[in-house]
Amino acid sequence: MNTSISRYALKLMPALVAVCSGALTGCASLQSASPEAAVANDRDREECIFSVTVRDWSALDSERLIIYGLSRKQPYLVKLSFPSTELPFAFAIGVKDGDNNGRICGFGSDAILIPRGIPDRITIHSVQRISVEEAKGLIEAAKPKKKPKADKAAAAAK
Repeated sequence: MNTSISRYALKLMPALVAVCSGALTGCASLQSASPEAAVANDRDREECIFSVTVRDWSALDSERLIIYGLSRKQPYLVKLSFPSTELPFAFAIGVKDGDNNGRICGFGSDAILIPRGIPDRITIHSVQRISVEEAKGLIEAAKPKKKPKADKAAAAAK
């Protein structure tokens, strides 16, 4: 009787393996909806710029800047991992390719170096290619608003 049970178990073994592997595959696909998968999707959409092609930059605020490639027709919006109080006032910045692949990307060890005051090394959160028009719009929106001249003249008359 034991021989017939073991023969029966051997016949069912491939089906049992298929069911178990299907269940494990289902669990793996459910796990892909996790936040880690969302970060991986962001990494897939991220763009990079070669560090040797960075020619110019404009600070938008303490957390965002636009860097340009070989010409001002190649703008990239760079978001930093945390704000820097020195960025809006810096005269120069550096880019640090932390993983030595020749590219500046987000989600890694690449960073912006700010030599003003106490030198800052701020990691890059994301790099996104934008159009020239978007870059101009972001720069205009970031400029401080000037007071009308009529208010200044009235204040001087008092």
